Amino acid sequence: MEGIKIGLELHQRLNTKHKLFCNCSTKGNEIKTREIKRKFHAVPSELGQVDPAALFESRKSPLHVYDFYKDTCCLVETDDEPPHEMNKEAIEIGIMICNMFNAEIIDEIQVMRKTVIDGSNTSGFQRTAIIGLNGNLKYQFQSSDNESEKTIGIQTIAIEEESCGIIGEQKGEIERFRLDRLGIPLVEIATTPDIKSGKEARFVAEQIGLMLRTTGKMMRGIGTIRQDINISIPGGARVEIKGVQELDLIEKVIDNEISRQKTLLVIIEKIKEIMKNKEKKNEIENMNENKEQYIKDLTDVFKETKNNLIRKAIENKKRVIGMKFPGLKDVFGIELYPDYRYGSEMSDYAKTQGVGGIIHCDEDMKKYAFGNEIKETETLLNIKENDGWVLIVGEMEKAEDAIKLVFDRAYLLKVPEETRRADLQGKTHYMRPLPGAARMYPETDVPPIRLEKQMKEIKAPSFKEIEEKVSSLLNKEMAQKIIRSEKLNLFLELVNLEIEPTIVAVTLEDTLKSIKREGFNLEMLEEEDITNVLMLYKEERITKAAIPEIIKEIIKYKVNKGIKELSKEEIQRITIEKRLNRISGEKLKNIIKDEKIKNIQELMIKYRLNVDPKEATILFR
Repeated sequence: MEGIKIGLELHQRLNTKHKLFCNCSTKGNEIKTREIKRKFHAVPSELGQVDPAALFESRKSPLHVYDFYKDTCCLVETDDEPPHEMNKEAIEIGIMICNMFNAEIIDEIQVMRKTVIDGSNTSGFQRTAIIGLNGNLKYQFQSSDNESEKTIGIQTIAIEEESCGIIGEQKGEIERFRLDRLGIPLVEIATTPDIKSGKEARFVAEQIGLMLRTTGKMMRGIGTIRQDINISIPGGARVEIKGVQELDLIEKVIDNEISRQKTLLVIIEKIKEIMKNKEKKNEIENMNENKEQYIKDLTDVFKETKNNLIRKAIENKKRVIGMKFPGLKDVFGIELYPDYRYGSEMSDYAKTQGVGGIIHCDEDMKKYAFGNEIKETETLLNIKENDGWVLIVGEMEKAEDAIKLVFDRAYLLKVPEETRRADLQGKTHYMRPLPGAARMYPETDVPPIRLEKQMKEIKAPSFKEIEEKVSSLLNKEMAQKIIRSEKLNLFLELVNLEIEPTIVAVTLEDTLKSIKREGFNLEMLEEEDITNVLMLYKEERITKAAIPEIIKEIIKYKVNKGIKELSKEEIQRITIEKRLNRISGEKLKNIIKDEKIKNIQELMIKYRLNVDPKEATILFR
């Protein structure tokens, strides 16, 4: 599509020993010692302006509760102590990354505060510091027509602190977070908005991710890397989509957003046509100025409803309110992209006010088990031909705020600039307005850091050299898997321990995926567990066939015991208990003799996980 603009912001946690502004460990600790509570309010910046995104979050104003953990949290995380000196190790990694992308490294680091009052930081802001500017990434990209060499600009490279880990929300009134993640160093890499398709965006994100992994300085595992996407189309608006964690979702998210904005432009034209009717226009404008007068309490209509959720909500003192939407019948049902309609968009807006969503006129009422409630509703709301309506169930004040927000959004004659979040299906949902310039201001508790010439010369490993090394150790197909894998550095570490490269690669790429498909929770598996299992193989204590079985037993053992860490000795004990120890030498000869085993097939059926087939074959020649 001509005129489309797409830019990426990649966030990757750095594998440093301690956090960005304190000496707390970056490694998780499950020992919770206490909790703290915060409630945030939007205030004017030094320029006297209130950031629109902060103001929106402030109006939601839930109570935020934070779990505090031993060894990974201190008074810096609770905002009861000023930040310490900026982590030098993180700065050095940032400089290394700048050199990878040919960026101009700044002479003096100035830490900035970025206002965020959504609960993700106890201080009400995130600390961030630009390290490099005006870099670039060159790559070969296969478009629909042909392959060409392209260059994308890298606008900024920054080091910033990670946000709190989200635990969950309770009834929209309390949001719970964990403080052990807060303050872990991140690198943020922002590209220029010169990407032209979802396919190209995925490719660029993968290339940047590959280059970062070759440093050996990135954290590994679920949630350690995520992509934010900035996108606009002609006639549309810049929209920031946050939190895309899966590379494979990037293309779908972008395609959906392009479709969403294009369809919104069509809906805007429909609304303009509605407004040409003077009667409708006057009614909409009057309703907009006097919304309270047009919001109807319909609770009595639904008191005897067969819909269990609504009936129980009313029993719990919730209210059912409704409002007329002149001219919008059949508009709420317009599909913006597959399985996401204009009504879904309005529902997302309502949810930000602490309600469960909306019921609208274009839905199939059979799924709600309604009887005469809808006829009564339409009568009370004075619904005429082509008019739409919306119902909301919730506490009266929240429901009223939600339906007002939906009304404003429904008749907006432009695609709004906003921040949206991506879900695991590639859909996006409204979060808040885009932040403005007022959200950034200098951090006065951290002095500027002067970068001397010699510090700017820190070089990163060559991606090409690593690619060549992996290719020399594996066949072409497996080499490409490992080069693109988040386990690339673990592979290199294990190969350096002189473990057979093919066994390492197959375990990391094929065995683990197969175990996951069987329903095992790989989050219970630490990299040290994999290392210990493969070291047992190297030391000829287990067979190749036993590797997946031992990994499964480790996961089962951890789940049953509720633990995260296992020593090499404990893993060896588990293998013995499951009779997975390798049988070789004289012992194998004795088994064949004593049990009168006649051939290799008979032996492998009985002892497959304990016998090396090559070694056993020799005994039957």
